[in-house]
Amino acid sequence: MKIKNMLNEKTQIIKPVMSWKDYNIDPRYFILAFLFTFVCAGQLFLGFFQQWDAVLVSVITTVLTEIIIVKIVYKKLAFPLSAFITGLGVSLLLSSHVLAVYALTSFIAILFKFSIRFKGGHVFNPNNLAMVLVLFLIPSFAVSTPKQWTNGFIIMALVLLLGVIACYMANRLDIVAAFLIGFVAFALVRHFVFGAPLFAALGPLLGASLQLFAFFMITDPKSTPTTRKARIFFGISVAFIDAIFRINAIPNPQFYALFIISALSIIPFRLWVSNKNNAVA
Repeated sequence: MKIKNMLNEKTQIIKPVMSWKDYNIDPRYFILAFLFTFVCAGQLFLGFFQQWDAVLVSVITTVLTEIIIVKIVYKKLAFPLSAFITGLGVSLLLSSHVLAVYALTSFIAILFKFSIRFKGGHVFNPNNLAMVLVLFLIPSFAVSTPKQWTNGFIIMALVLLLGVIACYMANRLDIVAAFLIGFVAFALVRHFVFGAPLFAALGPLLGASLQLFAFFMITDPKSTPTTRKARIFFGISVAFIDAIFRINAIPNPQFYALFIISALSIIPFRLWVSNKNNAVA
């Protein structure tokens, strides 16, 4: 019986893309609560640069875009929960003095979510891809402003609590831990080898902006590997590329790092999974 179980484990088929239906409780509701808490805190207590109009424009754009695409492509109507989450993410991560930029970023996020796909799922985190494009192409109109986040203990504790719950429900705490541990390790390298001030190297860890990135952006089950070892390697790789960009004083390093690692790893990983499953079958 033991030998039979071992054989079954070795021949188990790996799913190339995680489906939300695989969860007992859809973790997107926890992610939604996680982001909406920040939106409310930012508007009511923290004095965010983004106002409610930016939030509404972002969410309305993502929701309507996804409804239209799903209706045209799949001939059905469904509440776009993921699009709602994407819109909140855009409103939190992006700052612009032009409302049209929020609409553009939100539209890009959903458009490429449905167009850049491989083996049943999107390749990039929609928020990440959209942020990279607007930050790189129109830096005069789009910036990411982590300075608007407070480092107050209560806010930080809330970030950690909601982030841990959301990532636990999505089975992605391993990738968060890998990224944060990697970030600390490479921050120490930047300090001792490249002379970066220790507080400046480790300081981003104390800001809710990097934690929002870690708990929300790099944990998307649809655009991260499905095996634990691969997720750990993924998280450490993002931290490594992020460190290289920080050494060279490149702004918004975490966004570019995630984009590069996703571009280099997601398609090969899904090909490997598909070939392995075909071999097992």
